[in-house]
Amino acid sequence: MASRRRQQHLPGIEPGNEPLEIVIPTMDWEQIGGDMHPGTYGGTIATGDGDHLELIEIQPVREHVGDKEAADVGHPFWTKEGYFDLADLDPTSEDVKSALSSTGLEYEALEELDPEQRAVAIAEALLQYGIGDEGPAGWSGDINIPEKVKWSSGKIAGPEYLADEDDEFVREVLLSDLDIDYESYGPDEKEPASGLKVTTRGFTVEITEWTDIEAANGEEQPEGEAIVRQYAEVELDDLFDPKGKHRGSYSGDDRNVSLAKLAQMDDEDREEAIVAAAIAYLAYHGGDEEYVDAIGD
Repeated sequence: MASRRRQQHLPGIEPGNEPLEIVIPTMDWEQIGGDMHPGTYGGTIATGDGDHLELIEIQPVREHVGDKEAADVGHPFWTKEGYFDLADLDPTSEDVKSALSSTGLEYEALEELDPEQRAVAIAEALLQYGIGDEGPAGWSGDINIPEKVKWSSGKIAGPEYLADEDDEFVREVLLSDLDIDYESYGPDEKEPASGLKVTTRGFTVEITEWTDIEAANGEEQPEGEAIVRQYAEVELDDLFDPKGKHRGSYSGDDRNVSLAKLAQMDDEDREEAIVAAAIAYLAYHGGDEEYVDAIGD
């Protein structure tokens, strides 16, 4: 840990004649508790300035309520925040006693820690016990994670360290039950010269386009080669990759629509965005071609 600056000391509980010293450390942000994968299973980070400890508990919504209720919440993270000075960490206080009892942190375990570790352990117990405030909720970039945190893995990173859960939340919660079944034929629906069908199968988008070549260019085609069908499949995250070369190649496709934005749309706007991106994808990348007898085959 970093150098001690105006560190506060507290004698604490005194079993027998030996005091339990508490020292608030000076430390940069680091993960002090929770899982090696805090974005998925939760974790707590903390910083200290010698006078106070500041904690943020990361609470993945799915881990707390499951996928079904998480879909109603609409975002992947909740947080709790705590800000504690030396008086808050007094082991003789009723709040600390209750917090330690609730979390199962025994006095013998505290004895084995150094004074700074005791301060951090008590602060974490207090936050877990419910002494603290509700923090911001939302996506990984919304919950005030500092730009440099030393995580349990040893990696130093900011909110992007949790971003995998953003992606998984979109895929497995918000967009897991897509039911797109779009068809359009024209310009005359009874005798169409072209057609488009866009459907979803899981996270896969299936795109089919029919073109009457004779109607399109006015030239007679060899027998059996008048109508061509193009077919392509693409995963939804590739379809809405902001760096995808197809993005924006069709005027209706807004390259600024990401998966996260797609997930927040209503059903009608979401279908419109998927169809527009599908048109752009097929126009740029093409697909498997086959001659058919009629539009819609």
